[in-house]
Amino acid sequence: MAKNFDLDKTILRETRKRQGYPKQAPLALEIGISREAYTRIERSGSTSKRTAQKLAKALGVSIDYLTGADKGDLLYSSFYCEFMESGAPSQQARRQLFNTEFDLLTFLDQRIYEERPIRIGGTSAEEYSDFPTTSLPTYSIEGVDCTLTIPLREEIPDPESNAGKTLTFTFRELQHQEKVGLTWKPLTKWASIYINQALSSALNRYYPEYIFLGEHKGRDAQFLVVLCDDIQKTQSETLLLEDLWTVRQFSNWFRHNLPPLTAYKISTDNKLSFELVPQDGSSAAKRLDVIRVDPETNTEAPFPAPWQEAVLAAFSWNEKIIKSGATTNSAVPTLEAFSKAITA
Repeated sequence: MAKNFDLDKTILRETRKRQGYPKQAPLALEIGISREAYTRIERSGSTSKRTAQKLAKALGVSIDYLTGADKGDLLYSSFYCEFMESGAPSQQARRQLFNTEFDLLTFLDQRIYEERPIRIGGTSAEEYSDFPTTSLPTYSIEGVDCTLTIPLREEIPDPESNAGKTLTFTFRELQHQEKVGLTWKPLTKWASIYINQALSSALNRYYPEYIFLGEHKGRDAQFLVVLCDDIQKTQSETLLLEDLWTVRQFSNWFRHNLPPLTAYKISTDNKLSFELVPQDGSSAAKRLDVIRVDPETNTEAPFPAPWQEAVLAAFSWNEKIIKSGATTNSAVPTLEAFSKAITA
């Protein structure tokens, strides 16, 4: 018979509750024993050393912490994350601990990438489905709980595919208090700023709309095309387009009407920008910006990577082939000419 190992009953009970196990049964299942067996452990404080080790691992603390021998900073991690897929047969939440905000964000960024919506092409505006998803990502903070919900990825162009199914991450910051042991705390100021900025940037890359801390980002956005003198930074022409399909039409039209030039893509946040340099040096360089904007506030809105890729494909731009245009064209086309072409 295994020798009994004594745990502090109060520390065990309070640690279980604070680590996301309000009921005894889920923790018992986690360590592979019955609920009745776990109840006896919590009542008596006595168990085998092997079971004590399993409890310590499941709760993210050391055995010394559970025995009360050491109440110092025994956390393996600063951040605790619980995640669950809606519609999953077991509905069993999974849990993970992270040492730093960076580790947590790396994990969340990877999951956002894995569940990002895929772009489905078509030959007309009616057939072109950019994001076959029926729900929006949502990030919120309530008390000590930070919750990120993202739609499960839809692999086929079917509006009913995975409709309403989501992956939800709830994460908290941990702390240790001398008298009560492990407790949750609201995100510290700098952790909150770092996490909020990183998650907003990650959602920007893949979703045209999302809800972030109660604010609906990217709603009913339009596209502003700006053609300006790149040297003097003086805006010369603007054109407002209503949807991505029209932007793709514009990009294709613009490319076919360019004179011989070299197009350099400029790295910018949330928009596509090009420097257009005539190969014969006959005229000054131009700058072309495609910006997604909120029509109510006239501010930049999320312009996710798959949409930018669609515009780049229509523009026929890639890293290896940056020369464009035809010798039959004499000058960079005006935005007014495209506006007349689509309204004719």
